[in-house]
Amino acid sequence: MKIKAVWGFVGNATLLGAESTTVKAGQVFGEVDDEYAHTLIGKGLAEEVDDDGKTKSTAPKQSKSAAPKENK
Repeated sequence: MKIKAVWGFVGNATLLGAESTTVKAGQVFGEVDDEYAHTLIGKGLAEEVDDDGKTKSTAPKQSKSAAPKENK
């Protein structure tokens, strides 16, 4: 999975496929372990990018609010 760091942090270099454990904001990693990538994305430290370098939308889908069925 290809990810881009949103924030700087200290991570696992082996799972990131990086030379150093220090990650700076804006760095892109191409060969990240999927489970580790999802953990970083879930914590808000990284976001998934496609092959062109554009970020993929990870925002939850918005739905309409439910209307009350009856008024008392």
